[in-house]
Amino acid sequence: MYFLIQQRKEESEKNLKEKLKRYRKKLRDSRIKEKLKEMPLNMNKYLTDAYTGGIIKKYPEDFIVEEITPEGIILEVGKSIEFKDEENWKGNYIHFTLEKRNWTTLDAIREIANRVGKQRKHFGFAGNKDKYAVTTQRVGCFNVKLEDLMKVKIKGIILRDFQKTNRKIRLGDLWGNRFTIRVREPELKGKELEEALNKLCKLKYFLNYYGVQRFGTTRPITHIVGRFIIERDWEGAFHAYCGTPLPYDDKKSKLARELVDEENFKEAYKKFPKAFFYERRMIKAYIETGSYQKAFMILPPYLRCMFINAYQSYLFNEIINRRFEYGFEPMEGDILIDNVPSGALFGYKTRFASGIQGEIEREIYERENLSPEDFKIGEFGSFIGDRRAMIGKIYNMKYWIEDDSYVLQFCLKKGNYATSVLREFIEKKD
Repeated sequence: MYFLIQQRKEESEKNLKEKLKRYRKKLRDSRIKEKLKEMPLNMNKYLTDAYTGGIIKKYPEDFIVEEITPEGIILEVGKSIEFKDEENWKGNYIHFTLEKRNWTTLDAIREIANRVGKQRKHFGFAGNKDKYAVTTQRVGCFNVKLEDLMKVKIKGIILRDFQKTNRKIRLGDLWGNRFTIRVREPELKGKELEEALNKLCKLKYFLNYYGVQRFGTTRPITHIVGRFIIERDWEGAFHAYCGTPLPYDDKKSKLARELVDEENFKEAYKKFPKAFFYERRMIKAYIETGSYQKAFMILPPYLRCMFINAYQSYLFNEIINRRFEYGFEPMEGDILIDNVPSGALFGYKTRFASGIQGEIEREIYERENLSPEDFKIGEFGSFIGDRRAMIGKIYNMKYWIEDDSYVLQFCLKKGNYATSVLREFIEKKD
């Protein structure tokens, strides 16, 4: 009789655990869906009513990004540039130009590091470049032999313009980028297209939105992950990032994400393609530790920052939208950057504007129920906050028409997004 009672007790506890698990899953899924619905990317204002329509990035060669060094040198695709070696080279650092096609910067550097038998941390770069594109940038490496670098042969990757130097390349060590972008199948043709392009190319400034790359091109969800982390909802953050299938997910990753949401982590780990390096690492960490927070801690610091930065960017885009109705001429209370009004990137030391701009920032900050302590996340990282110009300057804009497409070329300072300029050209305004 005792064993029968014990067995029923265990079954009852098991059933209760299953019910609680289903309830928790339902609640978690509801929170994620709610945030997906309530947190769009906030890019919905335009400076002109002209547009051409069209599509971009049909092929990687349609989107060329050439880094401009702090000295103003454009790293042109397919062109070698001689960089002078330092006379008193201490043997530590080598810089080179990385030209890549259809690679993310991080994946390309990880593969290069693997080929020369080093860890990724031995390499530094000034900024991430688009994946589905042809891009150039300077990369620095520490304690790597020049002959090993020169032997690297990887499809879609070219290394050239090697330079012996005594300095690192750090994030932000660039002036900006030159973009050469082909827009295919514009809706307008002939004279109408030319008139629209002439009008659009007179734009000297653009709304300095954070572009979709900031949030995830095919999975625009990093800002939602960031919001969960700000709330210290590590479970929601984990499932938003590793689970939560979205329309543009391929079949294999979609299946793996569904398994994550069903909490079948071991099977999800097996099903995720190896290209999903960080999802697999996080799932493995959760299986080993049972902690969603510890699963995030296996990510390198720059990736952990990405989530909070995306949430800050989402709110910044909303600040631009709210300021739009007042215009972007300096007003009383504005904090200027390069003589244009700036908006807040919230953090634990947010510097608020005053006047109308300050009212906009504080209203959004209070609506989100934020506090300075929200941005101090222990070992995960602390985020001090900053300010960013709300409009950006376009340099050397020009275009030419070729058959059923046209090509735009322009330069932007670092931190500005070409897609924020392109939206003025290809998106139809309401």
